[in-house]
Amino acid sequence: MDNLPSFVLSVLGPALFAGVTFIGVRMASYWWSFAFHWGRYRRSEPISTLQLTALDVPFTKIQITTSGSSGSTEVILRGVGHIMDLAKDAPVFYASFLSVEVVTESAEQRWVLERAFHDSPLPLDVLVVPHDYLPRNGTRLKARGLHYAVEQRRKSWNSKPGRTFIVHYDEESVMVPAELRKLIACLATTDKKVLEGPIYYPLDYMRSSSLCRAMEANRPIVCYECRHVMETGNPFHLHGSNLVIDEELENEIGWDIGCLNGQPFIAEDYVFGMKAFSAYGKNVFGWHGCLMLEQPPFSVRSAFRQRYRWVFGVLQGMAAMGTNPNFAALPWKTRAGLIWGTRYRISTFALGSLVGVLCMAVMPTFLIQSVQAMFLEQSALAAGPEGAWLSAVGIMWIGSVFVGVWHNVADSELDPMQRSAEIARAVLLAPIAGLVESSAALHAVIDWARGKRKVQWVPTPKTKEADVVSTRRSNSYGRFPRS
Repeated sequence: MDNLPSFVLSVLGPALFAGVTFIGVRMASYWWSFAFHWGRYRRSEPISTLQLTALDVPFTKIQITTSGSSGSTEVILRGVGHIMDLAKDAPVFYASFLSVEVVTESAEQRWVLERAFHDSPLPLDVLVVPHDYLPRNGTRLKARGLHYAVEQRRKSWNSKPGRTFIVHYDEESVMVPAELRKLIACLATTDKKVLEGPIYYPLDYMRSSSLCRAMEANRPIVCYECRHVMETGNPFHLHGSNLVIDEELENEIGWDIGCLNGQPFIAEDYVFGMKAFSAYGKNVFGWHGCLMLEQPPFSVRSAFRQRYRWVFGVLQGMAAMGTNPNFAALPWKTRAGLIWGTRYRISTFALGSLVGVLCMAVMPTFLIQSVQAMFLEQSALAAGPEGAWLSAVGIMWIGSVFVGVWHNVADSELDPMQRSAEIARAVLLAPIAGLVESSAALHAVIDWARGKRKVQWVPTPKTKEADVVSTRRSNSYGRFPRS
């Protein structure tokens, strides 16, 4: 028994070190981007309406694609309201090139939105996807609505006589007027055709559970990697909101991505990105650096299912690339880099749960030997380069949570004291939050490996009330249902 601590460390220590190293290398890439390229992450120079009038601004369509689920109307009204606030500054100027499009499966939602904005300074068009509409390749879920809009544009719906960009919003997305002006200025001067920008999560912030808020602290720091991915043109991942696409390119590629073994895709953004890369190469991708605001899930169940969908959807997308002739025609090195780069990112996410469990198993032994080293003059544990590396990864991990939650609360309505308390809370909850969300990723990987491929599109509830209803409904079907 006296040798038990040493035995535990000798058995679990190497596995823990390997796992931490595997994850730490990717974490270091976040910090490299944060430390050395932060100036390109978010556009800081303000842009005025007067400055925009001096530019050759492109036509810009802000598109919100929704299933029309419970709670979605309220958050869409909020997002569109901020767009209209921008237009009030110079109604004639903004109406000459800017418009809002909502693609929904709910005819009732169309009536509500058109009534709410019937006298607004910008045109708002609501497109209702027919219930019997089915694209040629049998595409379903969100991509079905996206492709319906593409087909209508191909028929000259809301056609514009010049270069046009589609700015994709999620239901709850918000861009404040200052950020929209920066985005328009960027689009007036860019030669890129697929662009993204950072996302923070301050909306309805305190209505979400504290554990969910701690999970969202990981997301802004990952956007530093998104910046690198988009600027280098290697679409290891793409997020579907704050995604800006040249309309001509979107109309050409479309969203009719079909199904995989009879199951619809739930990461249509990743599939689109890979198709754009396969057809046009890396030079079409770019980073616009304009901030979008969104909200965290309201419950741990919703957050778990959200993370599950992310990973499962990317696994679907990678499998589909094998049947894409354009992707197959790429050089072997390019294909391997994309596939294995994506696999590495999924692996670091999923492996976090196992590393977390190992840390909990080793921690008591670590504490015992640390005390012995301090008071019994025994050799220090994890001394040397190995210990320094583990400490560095730990600092990067806690630091990433700190940076992420700071980004999220900086644009919130919390006062300074509340922000400080929230940062401390997120850091304290980080071990549990990390274990929960990485377990969702591991669950998705295991289900995929076991051949469990059935999916459905159940968007994350957009209001607290809708989340409560969703949770009650899902409880009757079992724990963490597929969504």
